[in-house]
Amino acid sequence: MGFLNFGKKSNAAQPDADLEDLTVPQATLLRTLFAEKWPTTAGAITVHGDYAEGDSGAQYGLYNLARAVKLEPESNWPEAVERHISGLLSRQAAPRDEDLSDDQVLSLVKARLIPSSYLPESHRAAYTYRRTIVSGLEAILMLDHPETTTAVPDAIVGRFDAGQLWATALAAVSAEPIEEVHTVDVGNGAFQAIVSDSMFTASRVLDFPALLAAAGISSAPHGVLFAVPSRHHVAFHVITGPEAIYVVQDMHGFAQQMFGQGVGEIATDVFYWSDSGYEQVTSSDESGRVSVDGTGAFFASINGF
Repeated sequence: MGFLNFGKKSNAAQPDADLEDLTVPQATLLRTLFAEKWPTTAGAITVHGDYAEGDSGAQYGLYNLARAVKLEPESNWPEAVERHISGLLSRQAAPRDEDLSDDQVLSLVKARLIPSSYLPESHRAAYTYRRTIVSGLEAILMLDHPETTTAVPDAIVGRFDAGQLWATALAAVSAEPIEEVHTVDVGNGAFQAIVSDSMFTASRVLDFPALLAAAGISSAPHGVLFAVPSRHHVAFHVITGPEAIYVVQDMHGFAQQMFGQGVGEIATDVFYWSDSGYEQVTSSDESGRVSVDGTGAFFASINGF
């Protein structure tokens, strides 16, 4: 699977000021393609820095599209933009999220793990219910429509008992099938990796007991190391002894290699989960040097053997 084929991403061009996932030329190309692929039957469209605006005043953000295309060959971008626009217009014809009934919301809602940087600063005030998992990682509620997903704002969340809504959203994610669990071992100890097309794959770590049960693991009394490099990846190691400290290095390598290999980047670090909660295990300084936190619950766990 080539999980640990290490390499550095090129920093050859300056990031665009509005679409920071793309370089300036790439962002210009994306805006041009969006204007070209917009169907004339949908009215006029004006493309701005990070959004496009129709003649009716409707606005269409380019942020998610930029993330979706950034690692695609530019020859594939026209098709990707067409698919995105088709999804936007299909969603536009459907009922607005705020017009959905409570039953419809409950049938669509799922919890999603996101980096804290996922929401632009200007959008965060509308999603104050978000849950912090550890510093830099949050959980948000999404409506999983057939053609697209949309974040659930405070205005909709306020219609429900918060505990009930979160429980429903977590159960929906945990119910997604795990098609295949890969074993990765590059010398320091094995860990499992789940890779799928679902954008809620990484979100499985929001309910570790359910994830472990789905992977055929009955319990993890000493906790679990895990990495979530993108929304499509989860790597985890159930701790059974002090040798887990050596797995951290390989799992961090996996996270670094997978981060940037697809859309929906989350984190390059390794984390720890136990019944007492979550904590971050690794961190990197400005030079890229990786350090391991020796003061938390993870070290308490392996020192207990």
